[in-house]
Amino acid sequence: MRKILFLTTAVTLLAGGAHAATAPPELQTTCLKCHSDKSSSVSCTNSKWTGHNGSKVTTVLYDAVTLYKTGKTCSGATTPPPTTTPPPTTTTAPPELKTTCLKCHSDKSSSVSCTNSKWTAHNGSRVSTAVYDAVTLYKTGKTCGGTTTTPPPTTSTSAAAAHAAITAYNGPSTCIACHPTQATDMLNSLHMQWKGTASELTNAPGQSLGKGAKGINTFCTYAMSSGGACFNCHVRADGNAPHAPSVNDVDCLMCHNDTYKRKTTPDPSTALQVTDYLGQLKTYVFGLRDAQGNYFTEPDYALMPAGTTMVNLARTVHKPTRNSCLRCHAKAAGSDWAKRGDMGVNTAAPTDAQDVHMSPTRGNLSCSACHTTSKHKIGGRGIDLRETEAVDPKCTDCHGAAPHKTTTANYAKLNRHAAGQVGCQTCHIKTYAKGGATEISRDWSKPVWNAAFCNGQGGYVGEEVKAANQKPEYRFFDGTSYVYNVGEKISKNADGSYTMAKANGTIFDGKSKIVPIRVHTSALPLLADGRIVPPAIMWMFMTGDFKQAVTKGMQDQGMTGSYTMVPVKAEMLITHGVEPKTMAPKCAECHGTMTGHNNLMVPFTSLGYHELPTSAKGCTMCHSKKTATWESAHDTHRGKFKCWGCHSKTPKGLKSPTSTLCKTCHSLESGSSASVHARHIPKGYVCTTCHVF
Repeated sequence: MRKILFLTTAVTLLAGGAHAATAPPELQTTCLKCHSDKSSSVSCTNSKWTGHNGSKVTTVLYDAVTLYKTGKTCSGATTPPPTTTPPPTTTTAPPELKTTCLKCHSDKSSSVSCTNSKWTAHNGSRVSTAVYDAVTLYKTGKTCGGTTTTPPPTTSTSAAAAHAAITAYNGPSTCIACHPTQATDMLNSLHMQWKGTASELTNAPGQSLGKGAKGINTFCTYAMSSGGACFNCHVRADGNAPHAPSVNDVDCLMCHNDTYKRKTTPDPSTALQVTDYLGQLKTYVFGLRDAQGNYFTEPDYALMPAGTTMVNLARTVHKPTRNSCLRCHAKAAGSDWAKRGDMGVNTAAPTDAQDVHMSPTRGNLSCSACHTTSKHKIGGRGIDLRETEAVDPKCTDCHGAAPHKTTTANYAKLNRHAAGQVGCQTCHIKTYAKGGATEISRDWSKPVWNAAFCNGQGGYVGEEVKAANQKPEYRFFDGTSYVYNVGEKISKNADGSYTMAKANGTIFDGKSKIVPIRVHTSALPLLADGRIVPPAIMWMFMTGDFKQAVTKGMQDQGMTGSYTMVPVKAEMLITHGVEPKTMAPKCAECHGTMTGHNNLMVPFTSLGYHELPTSAKGCTMCHSKKTATWESAHDTHRGKFKCWGCHSKTPKGLKSPTSTLCKTCHSLESGSSASVHARHIPKGYVCTTCHVF
């Protein structure tokens, strides 16, 4: 169980002394803080209701609600007080207004746009103009009349009233008292556990893996050895204690109040003096922990506006915003824009060119618009991530299978690309690191002092090479990947490097698409048996001596023997930072003058497109030699043949003699190679049916 230190703050609601409470229908809001509307069950003979008296609600409130619902209090009073009608409220558009839409159809709120005729037709007909304007403002940042603004964090009217009644904050238990189901859902999420089922990892399918379980990467290496330095973002505020977390370890405010900041409570008794690589003495103080290894955390008021109280923070909770997610994801790997390469602090309000989806003047989407959430489980996984807990978002979820409209030039060809092997990101994210420089490589042999590291005590980080506005590399990606895990043996690449995260995918396999990626490089210690050593990285932070961190790491893992520093790399998906469609590439940027093979924006040769047998290159595989332009040849054959009919390696031979091979499907027939191919390829036979490669 987590330990969290708070000064309980009480707020007096009845100024000038106690007075009788009345119970108009609005008092149901108090009940709805904890459960669905059960006011019809209020009765002096209902033990579940009478059990509330003085425990779950005050006696004054208990009597008032009972009097309103039954005409008497349980002590016998029989005069119900007058009720009042609440004043009208201004229409707002929190996510709960989706419920209005869901009365008629499935959730289509992502399609709300002033240019979408299906949505604009709702105005005054299917919904009131007030609701129409409010929903449009919430989803796009402007009304169709042109008013622009960034919608504030939202909370429904009923929820806001319920939270306004909070008088004391005693840590997560205050939230859990009314939200036990949500707390349990969060407890079982990968954001809380730092691990989950690796269903899309081909080297460890079905295992429970993540940053908290065998996770190691090419950036800060092994987070679990960071001595708490990497736990500041973790929703589990007790750090990764040795035992499993409980619901009381969930710090709800980390995602539900952007103002909230916290810190690990320092413990002077843990002071450790070390000698760094320069021979200088340095002292580090670690976080306060209990006998079980739980860290204590506390509000960091120095980083919050003056006058902030925990009660006010609890009262003003809201749905997660872009800032909520960027609290942790913007500075992953230790600095702004460093890790993912397609997001940073300024992604909270990016320019149109930086990210058209999240730009306040364009899509103004929240992260959860794509990374949809169910029971606090969030969809979306990059190539280098291990766990999958929900369905991965797809561009077609909002844009459909044919996203290019008839008003777009060459729309049919563009839609053919989208339906085929080209991921939408390939054309619509031509550059990454547009909002800031991202880390390209890290060299642990060159320590660099960072005063902000180790909770403000300073620390040594490996030298970072950073760059902005980078051109992606491209890979085929089928949605699964290989990611190295602590304890596994890793294979060497032909160039002597070791890939710790790699996209799976093959040309013409029917499921892979070309996607933009970035490659991050570093060097890590490798044992002779092929296992990578997870360094005790806190020792690098404290001393700047990576060798010492490796030695400590081997001791922690029970590893023995010698190691060699080897080059490592990781492939990472680029999927944020979609640019306006006006910035999409023209045909010639990939295909040149349409006269044949080239490697312009997309490296077709390395992706396998230019591997053709001699007979395919000479157009004699299926018929006598003919000539045609590159484009006309493709247009002629596309409807008749699969791409691999021509685009394949040269086979080494047949799987068996024709006298045997042909009889596996039909009686023996004779014919030229061209005529045989002409009969079989249009029927969908793959090359490996007959040939060995």
